[in-house]
Amino acid sequence: MQQINLYQPMFRQQKKVFSALTMLQVLGFFTVVLGGIYGYTISSLEPFRQELKKTTVEFERLAGQIETLRGKTPQQAQANLLEAEIARLTQNLDYRRKLKEALEAGSFGNTEGFSSYFEALATGHVDGAWLTNIQIAQGGKQLNLAGKTVDPELVPVYMKRLSESPIFSRRGFNVLELARSEKEAAVVSFNIATGG
Repeated sequence: MQQINLYQPMFRQQKKVFSALTMLQVLGFFTVVLGGIYGYTISSLEPFRQELKKTTVEFERLAGQIETLRGKTPQQAQANLLEAEIARLTQNLDYRRKLKEALEAGSFGNTEGFSSYFEALATGHVDGAWLTNIQIAQGGKQLNLAGKTVDPELVPVYMKRLSESPIFSRRGFNVLELARSEKEAAVVSFNIATGG
């Protein structure tokens, strides 16, 4: 007699871990999930694709402009520079011409300068009298000399010396004011002016 053990693992009925239906369901689930992820990724990349298209169009436009600029001959660029320089020089010439006309018309007053006035004032100096204020206005047409002296009789001598110089001989002094200083009793203030 022989005994058979029906409980041995090889005789037991084995459970199937994954059936075909389960495998099909898992495959369907992953297909849906992966399809969703793919769709989301595609939709999130769309703004970047649009930006790439815009950048590509802008790049092509700029490349076309560069080619157009390269196509210009150096002679054209040089001609443009020469035209700009001619325009600048013409404008400068017009400015100088207007300035010359204004100087010749005397619009700016004295065109000889003021050095001759100061030279005459220096050579006409009288000991004992000194200037404290010199005003030259309207291009030299109006002169006002203020000063001080220790002797009032020196003022007419000073005026006579000034009138002997060529620059002051054309202008007559028509104002003479003398005043004794309140702070210094020995000093007299004077003011000499020409009519304009």
